[in-house]
Amino acid sequence: MNAVRRLTVLVDSCLLPSVSGAAGRLPDWILRGLERGTPGIAVHAYGSAARSAASALRAALPDALTGHPGPRRAVGGRAAAAELVATGANLHLGVRPGPAADETRVFVTDLQTHGVAAALGPFTGAGSLRPFAEGAAAGVRAITAGHSPADSGRLPAALDVAAITGILRGELGYGGVVVSDALDAPSIVDGWGVPGAAVLAWIAGVDLVRLGPSSGAGVRNAIHAAAARAVADGDLDLARLEEAADRVARLRRWASEPRMPDAPDRLHEARPAAALPAAAPATGDL
Repeated sequence: MNAVRRLTVLVDSCLLPSVSGAAGRLPDWILRGLERGTPGIAVHAYGSAARSAASALRAALPDALTGHPGPRRAVGGRAAAAELVATGANLHLGVRPGPAADETRVFVTDLQTHGVAAALGPFTGAGSLRPFAEGAAAGVRAITAGHSPADSGRLPAALDVAAITGILRGELGYGGVVVSDALDAPSIVDGWGVPGAAVLAWIAGVDLVRLGPSSGAGVRNAIHAAAARAVADGDLDLARLEEAADRVARLRRWASEPRMPDAPDRLHEARPAAALPAAAPATGDL
């Protein structure tokens, strides 16, 4: 594989596009990305719209990584897994750190035991690191790097080498996937633009760059161009992208392995599990 082709595959392998639903078909630019290595998508939808997007993704890539912000109400890890599996998701992108001791560990363990990978966050490097240490010790499959900086005047955590490589990788010894919050936040767009932020995130130690639903083919192409410039200038090491792509591939393999969460009608029979705050303040099922 020539160098240009290799870089194209690596960049696509480290991107997670988002959709707000799918009318039976994903956008062409996402489908092309899936053919070149994109591991899956994040689905920002609920109910039938979420199931439709997940079905369209599975039709294109049966072992895809299907991210979702999680149930719209606070539930335990087992119930969250059952709801997410029912809607076609295998990655919970909205797992929040629990304030009580052992709360994060219980939720992450219950969620992942029952078939759904957890992305715990947002991690900023500030405040209490205990929930993230708990999550790492419990084998959390992913940690989300947030938009907020660890300290005033510093970069957003997702773009900050000190936060990701220094604290998360170094102090906490976390070796799993680091996924960015969606890079369409106004603070990111206004400060660096999505392509520039994507490159900074990879340099900082992020593995999987998450794009918001507003990002389309133009943004994806601009990210590829920005990555190519950064590699040519020596700012982004190709080995860093290879490391990131390898971690993402391992997460995808784990998430695509068949597991059977408890049936919804048996969930009340299981021991109580800690319920973490829900990802969105609405009501109703996925």
